[in-house]
Amino acid sequence: MSKKEPVPIKSQKLTVPQIIEYCKNDLGITFNLMDVEKAKEFLKKNNFFFRLKQYCSTCTEQTRSGKFIGLDFGHLVELSTIDMFLRKLLLKMTIDLEHYLKVKLVNDCQNNPADDGYEVVEKFLESHLKIKDELSKVNKNTSYGESSFENYVAAPAVWNFVEMVSFGDFISFYAFYYDYMRMQCEYTKHFESVRRIRNACAHNVCMLASFKSVPGFKSDLETNFELLGGNIGIGNGTISSCMKVPLLNDFAVMLSVYTKLISSPKIKEITLQEIKDFFDGRMVYRKQYFENNSDIKNAYLFARKVLDYYSDK
Repeated sequence: MSKKEPVPIKSQKLTVPQIIEYCKNDLGITFNLMDVEKAKEFLKKNNFFFRLKQYCSTCTEQTRSGKFIGLDFGHLVELSTIDMFLRKLLLKMTIDLEHYLKVKLVNDCQNNPADDGYEVVEKFLESHLKIKDELSKVNKNTSYGESSFENYVAAPAVWNFVEMVSFGDFISFYAFYYDYMRMQCEYTKHFESVRRIRNACAHNVCMLASFKSVPGFKSDLETNFELLGGNIGIGNGTISSCMKVPLLNDFAVMLSVYTKLISSPKIKEITLQEIKDFFDGRMVYRKQYFENNSDIKNAYLFARKVLDYYSDK
């Protein structure tokens, strides 16, 4: 029996004033924390409603008639603002991770007398023909320094190949490299979480759109056990339930990898302090908006405790 195709949903195009009326009449959204005029300006200059609407279910529940309970437009704006700042900070951390993963890989290659730097790339490309095909097109029309990569496309070595591929292809090669060289690497098992949070940040995904657990989602077991045995200041039940939320799981995994991998103490110290300042400052600037939202409060408590735990390592 074939699976039915989902029925496409076509939403009506609305002007900003019409969106305001839709919010009031169809969704039950109030305009007390942010009045209508300011909401109109926000929608014209700062964001669009399709993105804001993704935060609705984070804030409250919906009635059978489709209206949200106790939801104000200001709640949506505040979550979207926090989300924006959070994405910027996490993207910075994942870019650092990408760089230091490359540093580790290149150093391991250079210090391995059994590795000439070329064979492992050749073998990888033999089993990844799509990447090989993409490599032949690399940066031919760029005006930046990457145009020099063309010189290495025919026979790339580890130290230039890692700069020529996307992050997803790089982590595939990273895992392949250590397996091919029969070398142990503790980070590869965490790559799915790192890749997921990095892509969410880079592609501007609404990360705070849900703090619900996802059926079938597999949390990172090693990080889970690490936190359960770490005496981080919250109960094991809360830890286990929070690690079933993809964002919270990936945040914890990324922090775990970050604090172990980043070899510059100064970069690590400055970056972790920056995100702590955000958690203790702008993130809770309007915490009274979400005082009655247990999902948001539990997520914040978990993330803040996890941040302290890995920062102290």
